Amino acid sequence: MRCNFSSIRKAFSLTVFCLFLLLFLGNENMAGQLSKLIMPWQFVPALVHSIAAPAIFFILGLCFLLGLSFLFGRVYCSFLCPLGILQDFFIYFSRKLKLRPRHYFQKPNKIVRYSILGLTLATAISGSLALVNLLDPYSSFGRIINHIGERLFAEGFNAAAVFLAHFDFYIFPRDINFLPAAVFSATLFAFLLILLMAVSAGRLYCNTVCPVGTLLGLIAKIAVFRFTVAPDHCNNCRKCESVCKAGCINSAEMSLDQSRCVGCFNCLYACPQAAIDYQHSSPNKTENKWSPRRRRFIVAASAAAAGAAAIMISIGIRRIAGNLYADTTGMPVTPPGSLGWKHFSETCTACHLCVSACPTKVITPAFLQYGPSGIMQPLLNYEKSYCDYECNICGIICPTGAIGPVPLAEKKLIQIGEAELLKNRCIVYTKNQNCGACLEVCPTHTLYSVNRDNILYPETHSQYCIGCGACEKVCPTAPKSIIVRPNAIHKKADKYEAQPLPASRPEPGREFPF
Repeated sequence: MRCNFSSIRKAFSLTVFCLFLLLFLGNENMAGQLSKLIMPWQFVPALVHSIAAPAIFFILGLCFLLGLSFLFGRVYCSFLCPLGILQDFFIYFSRKLKLRPRHYFQKPNKIVRYSILGLTLATAISGSLALVNLLDPYSSFGRIINHIGERLFAEGFNAAAVFLAHFDFYIFPRDINFLPAAVFSATLFAFLLILLMAVSAGRLYCNTVCPVGTLLGLIAKIAVFRFTVAPDHCNNCRKCESVCKAGCINSAEMSLDQSRCVGCFNCLYACPQAAIDYQHSSPNKTENKWSPRRRRFIVAASAAAAGAAAIMISIGIRRIAGNLYADTTGMPVTPPGSLGWKHFSETCTACHLCVSACPTKVITPAFLQYGPSGIMQPLLNYEKSYCDYECNICGIICPTGAIGPVPLAEKKLIQIGEAELLKNRCIVYTKNQNCGACLEVCPTHTLYSVNRDNILYPETHSQYCIGCGACEKVCPTAPKSIIVRPNAIHKKADKYEAQPLPASRPEPGREFPF
């Protein structure tokens, strides 16, 4: 039975990991189906979605995860968290390669843990998801797979396509997303940090840096079912400590830190004396409330509270002064369904799932275009592509509600921006020669032409424009003669109604008009 717990965990975790790989590496249709299946069971997306855009499946998912933690402790970190499972792979191969053949008990860094958790919660409550974007395990995993794994996969896929072409077997090459150097550098740094911490000290990242792990660790302290150590049966062989990837088992004191235990069940079957059991147990109530552990916790909580208060006061002052969203110069264009710049910035966790699923690759990662409070959040980049008139996949797969799901017919009337024709740059106006590139690609009849001496001069009906950026993408001038001005709050465009052609009448005395 002991081995079965661990085997079930490994099989389940592997399945979850494969599903997340398909979510980010598969096509948009696959992403649309998988997101409905697995997104409600991710802690931060479920929490943000339940607050920002309440939906029954995400609320149920959040309740399930909280109930699971109250019953069994931090099993989410071992069974459902994709970043945690990725670290398990690193730990496994480090042991196989003898880089870290065994694990040792690690003293908890409570001041660091609770300070990060306090600051993350404080910034989130104040309206900034900066720390959530950087530290949310699901979002971090998404960026790692999207910006590192996707590139490696695409390069291998395209190399295979070139090779198979020599045998008259042709497959479409895979497009690679545009990636700013700053975003790639930040993602690579996070990946290397997680890799180094996993190889050297197991789940150290989860138990020190990750705010989700710290929060669930607080709940795990009062969990109904937990691992217990029976001192009478323990012979201090330290086998349980050597397989504990969380470093939470202290063999010398025959104790186990419930707040850091991720429920991997490794210790359960590693103990030859059956001194470790998994059972219903009450929290230890004999601990002195003024013990050094409690004092360190109070210090950490106080430091986090002080930092939180300072951040909330500073942001509150900025909002009272009206400076937080007053300046829209250089404001990014946000996807249709995001309602506007402010809503998107306050609800997007920068997982970049929309980046990987976008078929035209117009949604691209950004670094600080939303300011420090919206670090890493994506935007629509019309220099690289355009928003497909017949596509609404980003709203379907968004896990936090930052991009809301809208029917395709409604999406076609969402005005995320307005095209502005700069006639002083347009070659039709400056050189009196025909172009018509923007006229050919406009899907909403925003652009029309006026014939003057057999030259078609473009003009705009702004009320029909949805800001898709197709005109800006195809404009041949540098700098662009037509650009999309973003709307801070999305509007509804007018629907173009084609005018019926006048009915022709036959000439008098003729049966047919030809």
